[in-house]
Amino acid sequence: MAASVCWRCLPNTIPRPSLRGTSIKYRPTTHNPALAFSTTPSAQLPLPPKKSAGPKVAPKKGLKTLIIGKSKRTVENRARRPAPGERKALRKRIVLSNVNAVEVADMQNFSEENIYDRRLEGQVLGLSAPLVDQLRAVEAFKPTQGWGLFKRPGTLMRKETLALGKMVDDMTSSAGPRRTVRRILVGEKGSGKSVMLLQALTMAMLRGWTVINLPE
Repeated sequence: MAASVCWRCLPNTIPRPSLRGTSIKYRPTTHNPALAFSTTPSAQLPLPPKKSAGPKVAPKKGLKTLIIGKSKRTVENRARRPAPGERKALRKRIVLSNVNAVEVADMQNFSEENIYDRRLEGQVLGLSAPLVDQLRAVEAFKPTQGWGLFKRPGTLMRKETLALGKMVDDMTSSAGPRRTVRRILVGEKGSGKSVMLLQALTMAMLRGWTVINLPE
């Protein structure tokens, strides 16, 4: 049986509430939409639970497992530590000859006869092996004296050296009473004060004197 009311006209037949003469009151709500979001800093949030790796099971016999990871290896210092006093001895090591230097064939030796010869001014005189041993015993050599210029130890005869040799000769050859001479060597660093003192010790040893040296 067909309906007497058209389905399209049905919404028009339903009575609607009238809004005339009614007032709508607005009630403010205390709900804040911003509260739905978290304002807690990320640093204060609880950390997510860690995934358990599961129980460690020993690998079956005959199977090989691959372990990927950085292995912590301690690097051992295998260098030998210097012994007590070894660095100081190496620093104060004195080389009195240079095997790579050209040997001077006509080099004269420092002797008792030529300690004040004016003709030798500006020349280099060598030190004999027994004299080197005596100077080494009283610690007359210094690392800064530059003994590695020649194949064997040699010293330069300067004007001051010849004046010192003349003074030593006058002290030993004078017929009068022995006298004491005191001299102070003054000069800048590297001017040759220690070499001058070594030459004075050499002259005294050549004359047979008893030498007392107080090294640094």
